[in-house]
Amino acid sequence: MLKFIRDLSAHRHALTTLVQVNLKTTVARTRLGYLWWVIDPLVMMFIYYFIVQLVFQRGGENYHIFILCGLITWQYFTRSLTGTIRVIANNQQLIRQIALPITMLVAIPVIVQFIFGLIGMAIIVAWNFKAAGLHTLGALPLLILIGLFSFGLGLFLSVLNIFLDDINLLISYILRVGFFLCPVLYPVEDIMNSVKIPAFIKLFYSLNPLT
Repeated sequence: MLKFIRDLSAHRHALTTLVQVNLKTTVARTRLGYLWWVIDPLVMMFIYYFIVQLVFQRGGENYHIFILCGLITWQYFTRSLTGTIRVIANNQQLIRQIALPITMLVAIPVIVQFIFGLIGMAIIVAWNFKAAGLHTLGALPLLILIGLFSFGLGLFLSVLNIFLDDINLLISYILRVGFFLCPVLYPVEDIMNSVKIPAFIKLFYSLNPLT
């Protein structure tokens, strides 16, 4: 970890430039730019709110805020992870020419998605500003922990992708399943308080960082 921090410090100018390029590239793909990071989670929130709250009469009070928190967190994790998988394969020439640390290249998608994640959290605070306070800052270390988890897993997968090019497709299917196995659409208490679910599954479930 200390070596990773030293690498980031030693190549901070390249890091800043690459993060800016990735941000501009991500935004330049659409005409609405950063606005899509406001529209996308809100549209998904309304869809799941309609299905769960209005159709199935589930979810409880303030379900729209609950689902918005879950969607933004899940998008931050999945986009960070999928952004890291092909980093080494797509930047082989850059690695040879400039000798940039691979760890730094893997960290760039995570940093970019962290910025977008902050935008998402700002939406939640703006929507529910009456409940905001100093305790709201407690979300920052949680976002950082998810980012570190994405970085560590992405570092492993980016190396594995060199030998197994289909890993990107495999992860996309796993993430689709993972969306429903994580407490995004439902509270974690539904799992922990269920008498039908064995204790060892609850233990395994609780070890999931996204839980």
